Amino acid sequence: MRSHMEDALLTKMRAGRGILVGYLPLGDPAMGDLVSRAGSFLEAGVDVLELGVPCERPVLDGAVVRGSMERALERTSAEGALASVARLASAYPGSCLQVMTYFEVIARMGVERFAGACAQSGVGGVLSPDAPSGEVPALDAALKCRGVLSLRFAPYRLGDEDARRLAREARGYVFLQSVDGKTGPQRGVSPRVRENVRRLRDAGIAAPVCAGFGVSSPEQVAELSAMGADGVIVGSSIIESVLAGRSTEYIRSLRRALG
Repeated sequence: MRSHMEDALLTKMRAGRGILVGYLPLGDPAMGDLVSRAGSFLEAGVDVLELGVPCERPVLDGAVVRGSMERALERTSAEGALASVARLASAYPGSCLQVMTYFEVIARMGVERFAGACAQSGVGGVLSPDAPSGEVPALDAALKCRGVLSLRFAPYRLGDEDARRLAREARGYVFLQSVDGKTGPQRGVSPRVRENVRRLRDAGIAAPVCAGFGVSSPEQVAELSAMGADGVIVGSSIIESVLAGRSTEYIRSLRRALG
């Protein structure tokens, strides 16, 4: 049986509407009130709130997200940040909420306790892009039995075997890494995105493919859509737009570019 999040995203993909995943860091005081900020993101056109759990070693993130996590950890813990998600599920029932966390957070809490906390918070999915392959089956099982999707991350250097595995396993959506490096605004778009989208399609993937890392402008969003991506994930540039006091206008510009 498909979950609400899975149904919502598949419906958008089949209707030809681009999916906008917006990163909202948990615990960062610079974001202001969490519920109000989330509401402004959703109203401006975000389809999925990617809720970033702070950790000490965010190995895939650049300076903007690292700085946000450092601010968060000065006032809360990863576990405390995760507990705050329940407020969003209560305030915005029916919205698509997911957790983004590094595996060190999961390992510290324990897989079962972590999965239970996610289910209690009301999120529809979890992405842990650095989860060791040997740990993924246990995480998948713990989340699945609680009705939470275990989302998949497709690396920039995606091979055919990985594409076939993702086609078998992916639900909700696939996070396709669109630059060979860490998060943070980039100029232009790598042509490898088109190649990797094609590789996933040839492998028979049914879930939407959303490109993230480095996405910062409406022009990039339009280009990624033209390359075949079903949506985009924007993180660092959304944080920067909040700090600059222009997040609503910025998110709306991304939404318009997606259609």
